[in-house]
Amino acid sequence: MKEIIKRRELKGILVSLLLIVLGVFLMMKPLEIVNTLIKIMGIILLLCGFLDSLNYFRDKEDRILNYGLLKGLMELSIGILFIFKFEALTNIFTIIIGLIIIFINVSKLQLSLNLKEIGGDNWFVGTLISVLSIILGIIVILDPFNSVQVLIMTSGAILIVSEISNIIYSILVLSRLKKIDSKIKDIVVKEIKE
Repeated sequence: MKEIIKRRELKGILVSLLLIVLGVFLMMKPLEIVNTLIKIMGIILLLCGFLDSLNYFRDKEDRILNYGLLKGLMELSIGILFIFKFEALTNIFTIIIGLIIIFINVSKLQLSLNLKEIGGDNWFVGTLISVLSIILGIIVILDPFNSVQVLIMTSGAILIVSEISNIIYSILVLSRLKKIDSKIKDIVVKEIKE
């Protein structure tokens, strides 16, 4: 279990760093780079989808708790769409950014709530960060700005804030893995004795 969490958080940090770079580009030249960025996002999603699918088949021990195949196939499908249908996606780019923010943070929210169940220390911080980031993703989707350029720039800023929050949370989770691992072992031993 500890290794699954560690791999997921390290991959999450890498994806967050790439999305922060994307957010910076969106703020600098919003209209000029949208098509290129959609293709780059497609490549990133293909890579993540391939890795998630591969990890699902490699990890035979914890397959019951592993949704990597479903997640991987979703990422692969969306990645292919981004690469080959990027012109159609330009008009809905900000909705895609909002959905990515929501998708990533629902996963983080789930992890935070799971950590609460096993007595993790920072579950509240993770829950708060995830909920705020989900709200920001919804704001991006609802488009209160009525200007494509402003909306794309705002999406970039929100993406940067959301992903910096995700990196901070991932670092907190990784720093607490030893403590969490011992609590999980205690829970398992207790359940076996009962």
